[in-house]
This record gives sequence, C-alpha cells and structure tokens, in this order.
Amino acid sequence: MGAQFPDRLRLALPLLIPSAGGLCYLYAFDAPARLLAVNAGALALALAWIMLGRAPASRSLCLTLASAAALGLFLPLLLGPEVGGVARWLPAGPVALHSGALLLPLITVIAARETRYGPALLALAGAALALQPDAAALAALAAASAALAWLHRKMAFALVAAAGFSLAAITFGAGTLEPQVFTESVLPHVAERSALGAAALALMLFVLPLWHLIFDPQTERAERCALAALLLALGAMAVIAPFPYPLIGYGASPILGFGLALGMTMRKPGRDGRFLATS
Repeated sequence: MGAQFPDRLRLALPLLIPSAGGLCYLYAFDAPARLLAVNAGALALALAWIMLGRAPASRSLCLTLASAAALGLFLPLLLGPEVGGVARWLPAGPVALHSGALLLPLITVIAARETRYGPALLALAGAALALQPDAAALAALAAASAALAWLHRKMAFALVAAAGFSLAAITFGAGTLEPQVFTESVLPHVAERSALGAAALALMLFVLPLWHLIFDPQTERAERCALAALLLALGAMAVIAPFPYPLIGYGASPILGFGLALGMTMRKPGRDGRFLATS
C-alpha cells in the first residue's frame, strides 16, 4: 500500500487541483460556510476512494455497475425534483446531486474499455440525459464518445457522438432555471475582481487536469482521453451558457463523480479479461 500511495496521489491530481482552486474561490468570495463544507466533504470522500478503494475485479460486475449508473440517470424523471421544466437531480438528504455530473464519469470510464458494449452504455445514458433534459451533459457525453470513436476506430461510438451533439443542440436552452451564484458564471464572477485570478482558475480547470489525464501513464489511454474530453466539454458548456462549472464551482456531484471514475481507472485489463489492480 505504501508503494502505491504516490501513484494514487498522482492519479488524484486532475480532481484535487481544480477542486482545491474551487474551495479557494468559494472562501475568497465569501460563499456561505455550508457551500464550502459540501465541496470539502465531497472532495474528502472522493480522495478517500481514490486512495483506499478498489474497483471490482470482475468485468461483468463493472458492466453491471455501468448499466446501473446509466439507468440511474432516469431516476430524476421519476423521483424529482423538477425545477424550471427540467429534472436533473437526485435527492440526497440536505443536498440534491446532479445526476449527470455524478454518474456520467463512471459510465464513461467503463465504456472506454468496452468496445463491444461501450456504445450501448453511452447511448442509454444519452437517452436519459435527453429526457431530463441536460444539454451540457449531452455535449460532454458526445465529446467523450467522439474521443473513443477516434481511439477505437469504432463507428458505433461515432454514431453516439453525432446523436449526442444533435440532442445537445436541440435541448440547449431548455428550462427556465435561474442562474446560481458560485455554481454558474464562476470565471466571469472571479474576473470582475481579478483577471489574473480568473486566468489561474481557468488554468486549474482546463489545463492542469487535462495534462495529468492525458499524460498520466497509470491509466489506460482510452479512459484518460475520454475523461479529459468529458471534463473539457462540461467546462466549455459552462463558459458559453449558464451551466454549472465542474469542480471549480459549488457542487458535490462532479467532485464525487470524477473521484469515483478516477478510482475505477486503477484497474487495467489482464490477459483473462479481468480488471487487475495496478501496482
């Protein structure tokens, strides 16, 4: 375990760097203490999973988890709450978890190493996101699918990507949600006080995590590229429209979701098709 600790810490950097920057932003801009506590608690849980958790060794169990996560994206349609004409949240006691940000990274990681079933998993998730509707999550799913289509040379992933981008365009602007301070428009909010601070926060979200994801030798190429595409697309959608900023803004869901996904990348396929822990 001691030998693995530095590797696991390095694996956590794409999550830790922007999330720590987000906590600094919330503190510097006098966000309510509850928001800081929620993000800090989510980060602690996510880091604990990356450091101490173990992904299932069975390929069939991983597929079952991904299928359950994709089906879980339909739960907001059944359980609510519906706000402003959209239903994207899972009730979790005092907080509501954004279902796409929470579950989509896990689905993406498992789909990335499943050239046979991966497109079906992403298509099922896309159907749920279209019904919610959630244009930002659909665009992120499409970007990840496009990356996998390029890496795996699979037409099925390309079809999912095309459908995802089309549905994101169709559902763009759906709903009448009021913009939420500290969650949306984060970079413009920081830029009002400090252009340098906004640039630093953008670097933490768009550059440093992508560097660690794309060039980290621990993880499979498809997994890290798909996660990088997912994060980049979620951030880009937040820049061009009032969608939640992942990791640097208030919200436990993306922190937990990317933490869960990064922990799952600790498994690499062995010769027998099982997913083995890295050493």
